[in-house]
Amino acid sequence: MLASRHAVKIAKKNRIPMVVPGGTREKNGVSANAVSETLGRLRSVTGLVSVCLVEPDSGHVLETLLGDAGPPGPPGERRVAIVAAGASDVVQVVRLMTASLGEEDDVEDVIVTLGRHHHIVRALPDAGVDGLFVAMTLDRARTNLALARRQLRAIDAALGSRAS
Repeated sequence: MLASRHAVKIAKKNRIPMVVPGGTREKNGVSANAVSETLGRLRSVTGLVSVCLVEPDSGHVLETLLGDAGPPGPPGERRVAIVAAGASDVVQVVRLMTASLGEEDDVEDVIVTLGRHHHIVRALPDAGVDGLFVAMTLDRARTNLALARRQLRAIDAALGSRAS
């Protein structure tokens, strides 16, 4: 999925890896191809509806992977944008809450369970970009939530090792 002009500007400003027309952007040596490849590992998650890499301040989607458990085409992509924006708000609220409580820890992940879906929001502190996170939507009836979380946790480590 190619990004909007606004998302490209944000990526350039923050040096976030993403796919752009005519080339790739890099952050600490992590190419957009590495990001796509790393997110592609999540394709094996049973019940995957979608997963996206999200810029934290604006909620813009920088990279998307649609799974086989969701609606194909544009409706799926529109849903991803809505999930990303909502996840960005949730992360900001949880960070405000933890700061108000005097907690020194940052958000690791947030899980929202609905009737048919699980939404997992996972921070990527090792990826080299402050606040970057992944938002994953899963079909609740088909997914092993613990296994999905484990696979998602490995993404941060994989991106972190490429940024080193």
